[in-house]
Amino acid sequence: MKDLEYNSNIIKDLGLTEMQILNIISVWYVNGMMPDVLQNEDGWELDELVDNLFWEKFEEEKLIRSIKL
Repeated sequence: MKDLEYNSNIIKDLGLTEMQILNIISVWYVNGMMPDVLQNEDGWELDELVDNLFWEKFEEEKLIRSIKL
């Protein structure tokens, strides 16, 4: 397998949106590709935080689209 080079701009280079990044993190975490120990100071696990951010962003984009129409 070919070694991958580190790319600090991979998100920009791939043109990923914030929604896509949140989805990737959620899938990785839920499927066990990341440890279950990531929590914030309120005890929320990473999947809960990402889920919350995803839906906030979704509602924000929905509102922006409704205003533009």
